[in-house]
Amino acid sequence: MTGGGVAKAMDLELRLEPGSRAPLYLQVAGAVVRAIARGRLRPGMALPGVRELAARLGVTVNTILAGLRELQAQGWLTSQERAGFFVSGTLPVPRREGAQGAGGAPGFDVPEGLPPVTSPAGVVMDLSEACADARLAPFLELGRAYQRGLRLKGPELMGSRDPMGLRRLREVLAAHLGVSRALPADPGRILILHSSSMAITLVAQALVGGRGGTVAVEDPGDPALWETLRQACTAQVRGLPVDAEGLRVEPLEALHREGSLKLLVLTPGCHFPTGARLSDPRRAAILELSRRGRFPILELDPEGEHLDAPEPLAALDPGQVLHAGSLSRVFAPALGVDYLVVPEAMAAPLARARQRLDWQGDPATEWALSELFLDGEMERLILRVRKACLERAEAVQDALGHALGDRLRWRGGAMGLWMEGLGPLGDPATFGAWIKGCQAQGLKLRQGRYYSFAGADLAATRLGFSAFTPEELQRAVAMMR
Repeated sequence: MTGGGVAKAMDLELRLEPGSRAPLYLQVAGAVVRAIARGRLRPGMALPGVRELAARLGVTVNTILAGLRELQAQGWLTSQERAGFFVSGTLPVPRREGAQGAGGAPGFDVPEGLPPVTSPAGVVMDLSEACADARLAPFLELGRAYQRGLRLKGPELMGSRDPMGLRRLREVLAAHLGVSRALPADPGRILILHSSSMAITLVAQALVGGRGGTVAVEDPGDPALWETLRQACTAQVRGLPVDAEGLRVEPLEALHREGSLKLLVLTPGCHFPTGARLSDPRRAAILELSRRGRFPILELDPEGEHLDAPEPLAALDPGQVLHAGSLSRVFAPALGVDYLVVPEAMAAPLARARQRLDWQGDPATEWALSELFLDGEMERLILRVRKACLERAEAVQDALGHALGDRLRWRGGAMGLWMEGLGPLGDPATFGAWIKGCQAQGLKLRQGRYYSFAGADLAATRLGFSAFTPEELQRAVAMMR
């Protein structure tokens, strides 16, 4: 932008037509018209100065002036004294044949399963997601760690291309997981990734790919997970029921007997969205079935740092279970650092798959996080986040009990509550109308059908509380009445 707020085409490329017999000034005019037609010059934009254009095109200033004045006479350009030439604001933006322009409809069929991103307009509090509260994160310490890393190892970090992630972070993370989660993880079995979606994609591509078969998931569950699996492999995704003890074993056994099961994806420590923990008998039964049927388990544990959960399944059988965890859920949503712990034989294939998906990673951030682990800052943050989540869970449940205790029941999770309707709110249609009323107040909650694998209406939803203070949660509940 120029000082007056006018966009200027500083990087505009204009080319004359080699071999043309037209006068040079008309070739200049034609080059400008082509730039306008292609949308590179838009109404109101300022052209580069005549001397700059002359230098770029290798012609005289007078030739440039003659060409621009010709366009001014035709109505393509306007000029202002001491300001230069501008694309006329009264002209429509010419488009190439068939082009729709920015914001227009694409000139091709968009596949189903690509819904538009919802707009946050009108949302006062987004209770539909359970995210980290970035206000708790040690950004000052993170900034200092970034500075140290770039000062001491800038070229090395910026040139790093290890598809498994920075070894320094993998080393400290292995030590942390061994102590905090009893997870036997050496650095050679850990991949640093940007998100749980990346972990799901890599595992589905590497273990299922184009072989077809079936991938089993939990129902209710996370539709973003289901869609990621469908995009990453050719297997059919099947939802299996969950109750208060987690995934039911009998439907899994029946699916296994069909002979097509390639992968099981589940959240045993804190089921999404209900918060149920997989009971010990079911944990043992599912692991035994996995060994007998020789199908792997992808264990998603994004909330594992937030509560004293049972040992991960991967701690009980690291050769059968791939474990996906998250540092972004502790630090801040935009941190973009998650991890995947895999059997030793799977590390190299997954690293190769990661190379195809995202080669570089983010070594500077990974180095800074390793500093925070070594300084003890991450451990202090985890304790701070756990304490805050317990206080917030207590506050929101107290508020719900006073305001809606006769209309709702709920199960507590590490970062969110699963709320189910009682009485009149037990009817899915009535519950859906109540959700719409909350949305009208600026509270974002999802309709129950969002979590149903079959899209059935449910008189239930998930309330994420981890990103809000007790006072903010109390105000939110007051708006739900």
